[in-house]
Amino acid sequence: MNTGTAASRQAAREAWEPVLALAGAQGQELGEQILSVAHQVARHRLTGPLTDPGREPADKAALARRLFEGKVDDRVVELLQALVHGRWSRPADLVTALHDLGIAAVLAGARSGGTVGDVEQELFAVTEVITSNRELRQALEPSRRTTTDDRVRLAHSLFASRLSAPAMSLLTWCVRHRTQGGVPRNLRRVTELAAAIQSRVIADVVTAVPMTVAQEERLTAILRRRLGSDVELNTMVDPAVVGGVKITAGDIVFDSTVSSSIHDLRTALAS
Repeated sequence: MNTGTAASRQAAREAWEPVLALAGAQGQELGEQILSVAHQVARHRLTGPLTDPGREPADKAALARRLFEGKVDDRVVELLQALVHGRWSRPADLVTALHDLGIAAVLAGARSGGTVGDVEQELFAVTEVITSNRELRQALEPSRRTTTDDRVRLAHSLFASRLSAPAMSLLTWCVRHRTQGGVPRNLRRVTELAAAIQSRVIADVVTAVPMTVAQEERLTAILRRRLGSDVELNTMVDPAVVGGVKITAGDIVFDSTVSSSIHDLRTALAS
């Protein structure tokens, strides 16, 4: 991401943060509207005219208002206007910025309402369901046989009755947004942001057999000291690791598994 895009994102974020702070629990609704605007901008290929460097910023801002005034909250329209005033290295960067701001707003609203922890846990549960069900995971991925709306309707039919409004709106984004790693990767991104809002780090822990409660408590304490923040363990059992433990927390990876040692040995012998 070059300086133009980074500067535009930063300027819009700085202008938006006090608005979001004043919105309180309304941030959830504003975030949902921002994500909806991002979807419409991408779906109707509006990124070109809204980011065209050959057009005056005031013209692009006026276009943004004409497109969305009366359809979403004025605060969301003003945010979009602030974004299109900037310069973007790629038109798609505008949509990415809207995604990030929308997710952050939904989570900020949930935090104001005291439910951001619940939202995080709900999305964790959805992640487990999707990752453990290959057929469902494939049904939610982009396909020539289904449309995005079809996949969103499927997600709603399966999860809407079990999820809160903010969790469902974020799951909808996860299904709509195409990325490498698919829906599980999007869900991970959202849960990491939810954890960060609560000053926590999610640590993925893979072991050959389930950890005991005492082991989890000791590991949490060790990671808390190492990372300098609260830690939430996301434990997974994989017999293929044979023994030991693999821990991934942010940029930190610790792998003491037997399978890793065998791989390292084979690599050394082959070199």
